[in-house]
Amino acid sequence: MNENTEPKPKHTVIADIQWENGQQPLSLQFKDYYFSLKNGLEESQYVYIQHNQLEQRWQQRLDNPVFTIAETGFGTGLNFLAAWKLWQHCKPTTATGEQARLHFISTEKFPLSPLDLKKALDLWPELKPLSTQLIEHYPPQPTVGTHRLSLGNGDVILTLIVGDATNSFCQLHPCATKGAPAPNNYQFGSHPLTIDAWFLDGFSPAKNPDMWNQKLFTSIAKLSNKMSTFATFTAASAVRKQLTLAGFVCTKDQGFGGKREMLYGCFQEQVNSEPFQITAPPQQSEPHKLVHERGQPAQHYWHLQESNRKTSPQKQRVLVIGGGLAGCHAAHALAIRNFSVHVMEEKPQLASAASGNRQGVVYTKLSPHGDALSRFNLSAQIYANHFYAKNLSDQLSLFDLCGDQCGVLHLANTAKQQFAYQQLADHYQSSPQFCKWLNIEQASAVASVQLNFPGLFIPGSGWLNPASTCSHLLSGNPELRQKIQLTLNSPVSSLIQENKQWLALDAKGNIQAEAEIVIVANASDAKLFSQTATLPLKGIRGQVSHLHNAAPLQALRTVVCGEGYIAPAIDKTHCVGASFNLNDLNESLSPQDHDDNLLKLGAMMSVNEELLRREHNRHENNGLPSGRVGFRSTTRDYFPIVGPVFNSPEMTKRFAKLKAKANATIEAPGSYHSGLYTLVGLGSRGLSYAPLAAELLASLICGEALPVNQTCYQHLHPARFLIRDLIRNKASTL
Repeated sequence: MNENTEPKPKHTVIADIQWENGQQPLSLQFKDYYFSLKNGLEESQYVYIQHNQLEQRWQQRLDNPVFTIAETGFGTGLNFLAAWKLWQHCKPTTATGEQARLHFISTEKFPLSPLDLKKALDLWPELKPLSTQLIEHYPPQPTVGTHRLSLGNGDVILTLIVGDATNSFCQLHPCATKGAPAPNNYQFGSHPLTIDAWFLDGFSPAKNPDMWNQKLFTSIAKLSNKMSTFATFTAASAVRKQLTLAGFVCTKDQGFGGKREMLYGCFQEQVNSEPFQITAPPQQSEPHKLVHERGQPAQHYWHLQESNRKTSPQKQRVLVIGGGLAGCHAAHALAIRNFSVHVMEEKPQLASAASGNRQGVVYTKLSPHGDALSRFNLSAQIYANHFYAKNLSDQLSLFDLCGDQCGVLHLANTAKQQFAYQQLADHYQSSPQFCKWLNIEQASAVASVQLNFPGLFIPGSGWLNPASTCSHLLSGNPELRQKIQLTLNSPVSSLIQENKQWLALDAKGNIQAEAEIVIVANASDAKLFSQTATLPLKGIRGQVSHLHNAAPLQALRTVVCGEGYIAPAIDKTHCVGASFNLNDLNESLSPQDHDDNLLKLGAMMSVNEELLRREHNRHENNGLPSGRVGFRSTTRDYFPIVGPVFNSPEMTKRFAKLKAKANATIEAPGSYHSGLYTLVGLGSRGLSYAPLAAELLASLICGEALPVNQTCYQHLHPARFLIRDLIRNKASTL
């Protein structure tokens, strides 16, 4: 008996599945089964685990701190779970005795819906502890692009790239701004990505010929070295020939189940250097892309740097300047990777500047549109929801320890906003645990107060106390606590590099700390250092009001966001905000901003008028209302700044041709200060942007696959403004 699953939302790329006898998923796109009719798990173990010799390799000390597997065809995730289960059993360690990490990269053109994935994995009860985690972190409705999942205790990473396999693997290669492959010694960070084992899965070459093409195998070869192995269920002559041409030594063995033969082997050398080129995913507008007057993207490698294959990043010390959300997230991401990290904060306590509010909301501006900022906001929101909900220590999450995963309600106060939010909710209709549309009555019931507008509800989000969050990021996990040193009351006035060591100096020129790698994460104060002085950061004043013992609001159960926001009370005090004042350097509380916050509150919900009158007339703290003033550090394009710090004079010299010809082909890579990175410009979305931004930064430092695609990385890159300004200089002279 055939059984179809739930209806598919519009505008999705998810797989069409037909279930035969409720046990066997059949792809209607490819007319093929997802796994062996005999035993899918045994097939995974035989073909991919055994023939890549993973158990033998993992029982030995690993040369690198990360073992990377890449797969064509994620399907039901069965191969991934089989590898993860063995990884748990072997507990691989590095040559220095530290626990290694598993990074599994997979691509899927037609990913399963969350419900189909759960149904498929329910067939394997022996994998239940792992499959439960995968299902919880699986993208709510997989869309074209890169999805990063952090599993286990952070020791297993899954990077799922939704899209055509060839283009997906090309995303792992450094490429020019137009998609052409970069020279082999150009990398995103200072270390290249290498795949240790390949799982060449997917539907058979006869039923999915478009995937098994020479461009795919050329791309695979570029990511391999002489330690790389492969295994595949097929022994088709065309596949064997293309693998051989790409530089792999192929060996036949008996196939699994009813299959006569399969292939496995290792990489020897790249024979075919046929170029590949990234094709942009469909329906992805790029309003911020670097373009010249005819709209053609500039062709060069400004966002890449020459690789350094002689040093191991894992043996290097890291200094993080700034103890706010950006710095603490960066320190946490690197400590998980076994770095020794030193965090220096100039104030007496963590999160005392822009990150210092009593309550911060895990919030981004969500939109159904396909522009780069909307896609980044969506990825950041999903990643942050999971990051703060995963266990940090003693089975408690950061939401448990520092706030509340009470959900965030985005009110729609215009017809245009309602239409956009409803579109987004329609897209995720099969994943209401991520977002859902609520009318006024439903929204008011969720919030437990009477609201004036309908809205989009994000159940997995909530609020956090930033200072407590920063503290737990650094010391909440006993294992990480040993890897992170914190120094307070330690302002850094300048940075200099001597003999590949960065020295942090105080105002008198005394050395405060030294390390091979430095991360500048001190918001707008980054402009005080000569190396980061040209970053276009600006501070925007924000004032939050504190409402004490506001009885009519005590019933509030979720964060409500509109023109302003309000969070559920802490100790009978509500945080209401926030003002957004450009070119205002006043650090004192403003009665006018307090009143504006109250007006925004009154616009969002039916608030007792007597309460508003009382708050308007209340004067505390020597005649001023109760609240806090902070200065958000933001950028002119609203993306944060994440990545290596460029050498401004040399960069300007290398790309000077852009002033005269905006689409000039420039062969040189960007020029960067070795070992110097930055993570700044989070604006008012520090809690939601910082987890993914820190993961990106750590991936760059370690030579791992990036958690975002190349286009997104260019929008986050520190050098993007310099390149744009060079191009606009040409336009301004026309």
